[in-house]
Amino acid sequence: MVITPAQCRAARALLNWSQAELEGAAQVAKKTIADFEREARTPYDRTLAAIRAALEAAGVEFIPENGGGPGVRLREATSLSGTTPPPSFSATIGAALDVMPGNTAGGPQRDATQPRTVHPEDEVRGGEEAPEE
Repeated sequence: MVITPAQCRAARALLNWSQAELEGAAQVAKKTIADFEREARTPYDRTLAAIRAALEAAGVEFIPENGGGPGVRLREATSLSGTTPPPSFSATIGAALDVMPGNTAGGPQRDATQPRTVHPEDEVRGGEEAPEE
């Protein structure tokens, strides 16, 4: 499966990685990563494979386009073969959303320890999820 520029950006966001950190992990030039993420050029297949392998080694799962569009998520800790998972962006955001004004004790609560899937087309503005169109 080929990864998209949006998946690459979203995967880095889940890991809280800069382009420089991905550069080191994938052994790919930062300019190549930047150009790919802004859709200025498409790297060679072997370069995309190195980027994907580095992100997957850090705990990212790539979700194919299956009717809902391509996306990324973090693997659960149990599937990381004994390694320590990176901080869970999903759990952090979920916990923040659970304590936002308007989500009172009487309202439905979400278990912040359960992972959420992040799709590149999802947009968050001002702490609220963008309305579905």
